[in-house]
Amino acid sequence: MKKKVLILGSTGSIGTATLEVIANNPAAFEVCGLACRNNIELLNEQIARFKPRAACVFDERQVSAVTAPGIRVHAGIEGMKEMIRSDVETVVNALPGSIGLEPTIEALKCGKVLALANKESLVMAGRIIRKILSAKTSRLIPVDSEHSALYQLLKGVEGKEVRSLIITASGGPFRKHTKKALETVELSQAMNHPTWRMGQKITLDSATLMNKGLEIMEARWLFDLEPGKIKTLVHPESIVHGMVELSDNSVLAYMASPDMKIPIAYALNDEERLALPFSPLDLSGRMKLTFHPPDLGRFPSIRLAYEALAEGDSTCIAYNVSNEVAVQAFIDGRIRFTDIPRVVAETLADTSGEPVIDTLEGVLAAAAWTRDTAMTKITGTGRKRS
Repeated sequence: MKKKVLILGSTGSIGTATLEVIANNPAAFEVCGLACRNNIELLNEQIARFKPRAACVFDERQVSAVTAPGIRVHAGIEGMKEMIRSDVETVVNALPGSIGLEPTIEALKCGKVLALANKESLVMAGRIIRKILSAKTSRLIPVDSEHSALYQLLKGVEGKEVRSLIITASGGPFRKHTKKALETVELSQAMNHPTWRMGQKITLDSATLMNKGLEIMEARWLFDLEPGKIKTLVHPESIVHGMVELSDNSVLAYMASPDMKIPIAYALNDEERLALPFSPLDLSGRMKLTFHPPDLGRFPSIRLAYEALAEGDSTCIAYNVSNEVAVQAFIDGRIRFTDIPRVVAETLADTSGEPVIDTLEGVLAAAAWTRDTAMTKITGTGRKRS
């Protein structure tokens, strides 16, 4: 029987790669639903090709723009939740940013297999998600290349043997820039990633190394590990995606070409490997692998992530949401590239909330407060936290 798949964020880089994997294995998967934020033209093309029975757009005003006859069209977060509650078996959450949080929780509560590419879900609500997973009625398989690598490596290791996890980072397009040069970075430069082809938000996060901060937070909850045991190394070749340092000083490493279709296929197929025609790794070509620690002076995002983890849940939420606000402000031309970590740092300094938040309502309230507070760092207006 074909596995019934729902893809949230189908028009983004992860969503389109997921559909490539499915197209390569038509006998294994059935696309039952697609959801996107605003690329309706591409969504219509995907609907015509994969013929799902339902689709969802973020803005209700765009429902009429979905032209496929006979398909049920939903709108907004509630529409995504309704699709999740159908008989789909696997939900791929490739939504960018905080909007992916509620669909993540809904998929897990409904007992689905969740292929998670939305790292913000675990950053904002890792405590809640771990509690849901503890009931063992649902499963979460990470899709991020780094977390998929670590997830696979840890399957063969006893917890007591693990000394640390190492998440690799390409270093982004500005790893050789001076601190002064970073101040004049333009959007077009930031979008020119040397290794990966990704959506706008995650590409900018890679340029600031904010994505590594988010991935450290994600790993803390995904693997239930203390933050001090999670490390980051810059690895420009993007061949080693994750490493596990063991108690006997040996290191296990996961290597693959920098192609998201590999971890996507692993998650889609319930942790069983598919034969893939994509991006074989040639080990005979005099491959060079280099590693070095990130420069936290030029890229303070990783340091801020550890500081947020030390403060607790509301500060982790503030890290994520203030970054989203700052990234959008940079895209809009309202702040400089180097203002992104500044906005995050200043927002964290103003955050003095709860170290433990264990309800969705609490997470959403902290996120709303953070959004307003971060805006004050850009516009000088907003409301005080009650």
